[in-house]
Amino acid sequence: MPCLTTLEFPDVDQRRYEALGARLASIGPPPGVIFHACAAIPGGWRIVELWESQAAFDTFVENRLLPAARALAWPEPSRRECVPTHHAGLVRR
Repeated sequence: MPCLTTLEFPDVDQRRYEALGARLASIGPPPGVIFHACAAIPGGWRIVELWESQAAFDTFVENRLLPAARALAWPEPSRRECVPTHHAGLVRR
């Protein structure tokens, strides 16, 4: 079942986010990710994604995202959430 995920990192801004994105881009998109969006929030950065499963999300976070973020001296996420979706799909106009 797809899950909607949220990660929040304190003290991260767009410049730091883009540095992490450049590091991760060299290995391509992770298996299982469907949608990605991010934005600045008060005091940090929020990443919201849709994943095929919680297992795919957890594997990416533990094996790719957090190691890359730690290498760039990012703080640990202040929020990490994965919620099973009732509905996940494109909305067409």
